[in-house]
Amino acid sequence: MASHTFTVRSNLAPARAFARLIDLECVPQWDAGVRGSKRIDPGDGHVGARYEVTVTGFDGQPTTVVYEVTDVDEPKRFVMVGQNEVFRAADTLAFEPVESGCELTYHGTLDFVGDDPPLTAEQLDAVFPKVAGVAEAGLTEFLNRPD
Repeated sequence: MASHTFTVRSNLAPARAFARLIDLECVPQWDAGVRGSKRIDPGDGHVGARYEVTVTGFDGQPTTVVYEVTDVDEPKRFVMVGQNEVFRAADTLAFEPVESGCELTYHGTLDFVGDDPPLTAEQLDAVFPKVAGVAEAGLTEFLNRPD
């Protein structure tokens, strides 16, 4: 399993940063590897909210992942888990107040499922920080963008 953690500073208060990110339909605005995200169930948008997310697959082609928000401690933290026939991803976003806004600590893991993974474990360990780096750059811009 590959994992990566990064921290992004924002001028937004934790509650405002949380509100920007809890709706996973906004992910394409901050992650260039995500081509689209659509809510696939009714509800309040928190625990149990499910999204059909189209990402760029390991082969460069679009692939669909179903993400679910599995845990929420508003405005401090939420967890989203996505899975398809190739991989399972789990991402924890934690928001801490700081003097000039907040810090978001993002911890992501990625593991292959099934018997025929597209990459070796070593290749995944090498690629995953690059994938996370795209999200880190996008989040830095997104969380510091004026309303």
